[in-house]
Amino acid sequence: MENKKWGIVLPYFGKFGNYFQLLLNSCEKNTGFEWLIFTDDMTEYRYPKNVKMIPFTLDRVKKLAEKKIGINVSLASPYKLCDFKPTYGLIFEDYLTEYQYWGHCDCDLIFGDLDAILAPLFDEEYDKIFASGHLTLYKNTKENCRVFMKNYKGKTLYSEALQCDQIFVFDEDYIGEMNQEGKNVHSIFIELGKKIYTKDLSFNVSVDCGKFRKVTYIPEKRKFEREIYKPRRYYWYNGKIMSLEEKKTGTLIKKEYLYIHLQKRYMRVKCKVESKMFEILPDRFRAINRLPVNDLEFHRKTIGFTYLYWFDQYRDKIRRKLKIKSNS
Repeated sequence: MENKKWGIVLPYFGKFGNYFQLLLNSCEKNTGFEWLIFTDDMTEYRYPKNVKMIPFTLDRVKKLAEKKIGINVSLASPYKLCDFKPTYGLIFEDYLTEYQYWGHCDCDLIFGDLDAILAPLFDEEYDKIFASGHLTLYKNTKENCRVFMKNYKGKTLYSEALQCDQIFVFDEDYIGEMNQEGKNVHSIFIELGKKIYTKDLSFNVSVDCGKFRKVTYIPEKRKFEREIYKPRRYYWYNGKIMSLEEKKTGTLIKKEYLYIHLQKRYMRVKCKVESKMFEILPDRFRAINRLPVNDLEFHRKTIGFTYLYWFDQYRDKIRRKLKIKSNS
């Protein structure tokens, strides 16, 4: 693991999703990064050399947070960890000493070519890279790892965020009707005049639409906006996340993304877990041998299919209702 410059922390408790191995495979392609996965899931996966699985428990995270931060915290369920993401540089500092940058990520991602896209940003010495919670990176200095503890407009946000039982959304920037004050760690970095990179390089899939519609963070507005639907196809190919879009001329235009975020989607794995390439559809990963090279291979007519996406949504809705009923 020599000369690792960049580390990404992923605490996860419970059973990993059914396409976790595909995530690990996408990590493997990014040899400049190392992932530290703190988990209680002992399922046998093929962990690449640049992914360290560290047996851990949620209670141990809670105790470590209270020791490092110096306050009692609320961490009754793994979902609450989203508010703790900005604190990982302090909580897990003993694991992060060798990295110039550390970050946190979600596990419902497939990574593209992080090495090529992010290396130039690291050279620019940004204190914070990105504003979304699904992947954020921080310059690994003692001061920077404690920015979350600084006051914002005279308020101590971190104690409020970490001690309340509800989700505070401390990790992700957003200013809107429900959050006019921007009470999050990104606001603290802005107020302190830190150097921040905010352009959204991801393909963040909308959770409110069966078809793939990109939701993009707009730095000038500090909010997320959903694009008008565009008929594209999406792939993990040679370690890259890319889309293909057909123009009126019949030519296919490629676009590359840092990663794809498949939040709240049940994704069926219809390819071998060791596949070197696959298509990403609204409810599944489909095996392919190569990318389309012309408009005939593009199969425009099938792009809008959502397959079993809406079935999954209705099934989960019924399950939630039955769970509430059984607990009442």
